[in-house]
Amino acid sequence: MNPFTPPPVSGLLPERWQNYASWLDAQENPPPFPDGHPLQGTAQQAALAADFARCTGTSIADYVRLKRLSHLLRHPPAGGSGKLLWTAADSPLGSMLAVFSERGLCLLEFPESAGTERELLAVLAARPGRLQAGDSPLVRDTLQQLAAYFSGSLKDFSLPLDPVGTPFQQQVWVALQRIPYGETHSYLQQAESLGNAKAVRAVAAANGQNKISVIIPCHRVIGSSGTLTGYAGGLERKAWLLAHERRHTAPTGDLFA
Repeated sequence: MNPFTPPPVSGLLPERWQNYASWLDAQENPPPFPDGHPLQGTAQQAALAADFARCTGTSIADYVRLKRLSHLLRHPPAGGSGKLLWTAADSPLGSMLAVFSERGLCLLEFPESAGTERELLAVLAARPGRLQAGDSPLVRDTLQQLAAYFSGSLKDFSLPLDPVGTPFQQQVWVALQRIPYGETHSYLQQAESLGNAKAVRAVAAANGQNKISVIIPCHRVIGSSGTLTGYAGGLERKAWLLAHERRHTAPTGDLFA
């Protein structure tokens, strides 16, 4: 059973949505919500979204993304001669999808995030191969290091990475990995570290294309005013990660400051 496949919604939604629920359950690969969904206008979409979240505990957009991702994992596009492995990684913030090429970790994302399907397709295009659920020494090492990070006992990862991106994006992601655990930099500081203070927008865009969450720590970059901005996994997760790292770097007497 694919761990990312959400359960059926028939029987969970109010009676007025049962026709819709039956339609959605029958869609192995539904279109993104609300495009292509059998609803009449924005008022009905909003009413469904409210009832869906209340009855299922998740947004309909996230639910549809999970169905689409699950379908893609079961039916990936035909690849080349290589091999790609995927697995689910547990975390206090929800399960994460991890994808590995023969060279290293390519993707680590929360499966319901808006960009995960697109990022997985980009990985499959750049690293063509047969995608399958599987295990390997690297898979096990990754899961162990992630568990240690989330327990607070690991601050620096030591995993082979195989990120997919342009040369500039690769430079930005290397700079991200130089931000120390428990610290934050602004987008301006990150641009300055690359020798171009005017490249703030380009740096922010490259951060947004990071496909290896947590390990390439784009959560450590914040706005110049100290505000939390631009995290694909959601700002609540970004805030949790920063608080987690601060908690495990603070002196003992400051743990509850």
